[in-house]
Amino acid sequence: MTLGGAGMRAAGILIAFMAGAPTLVLAQAATAVKQMALARVKFAEQIATDPEIKKAVLAKNAEGESRTSIETRDREWSANPAAALRKALTTSPCANRLREHLKSDPHVVEAILMDDKGANVAVSRERSDYWQGDEDKWQKTFVQGKAAFVDEPALDASSA
Repeated sequence: MTLGGAGMRAAGILIAFMAGAPTLVLAQAATAVKQMALARVKFAEQIATDPEIKKAVLAKNAEGESRTSIETRDREWSANPAAALRKALTTSPCANRLREHLKSDPHVVEAILMDDKGANVAVSRERSDYWQGDEDKWQKTFVQGKAAFVDEPALDASSA
C-alpha cells in the first residue's frame, strides 16, 4: 500500500507500507489483505504529519538529487548489502521515528519514506532497492495524485 495525495503530495511526502501476508494468497485472502491496507490510510496520513518526517522529506527534496545520481545510488544499493547509504537510511533519526510509529500496528511490517523523485528518504528496514520512482507505489500516488494505491498482494522478498 502506498499513500500520498493532496496534502502530503504538496509537501512531497510519500509513505509506502508493506503488510505481511502468506506466500500463497487465495482470492478471498487477497481481498482481506487489500481491505487491511485500505484501513491504514489514516495511519499513514497521521505519520505524514509528524514534524520529523516532514522535515526529512523537505530536506531531501531540497537536495535536488539528479536522476543520474539516483540511478547510480540504486545500482550501488542493490549490488552492495553493506553499502553505507543503506545503513544511513535505516538508522537515521527519521528511520527510527518511522519504526516508532509502526510499533502501534503489528500488521505493517515495513514503511518506506520517499522524496519527490521516488528515492528513499528513510526506510524502517532493509530494502532491495533505493529508487521507488519506477514502481507503481510511487507513480500511482505521487505522479498521478491518488490519495492511496493498494496493489494486488504479492510476495516482496525485502519484507518477508
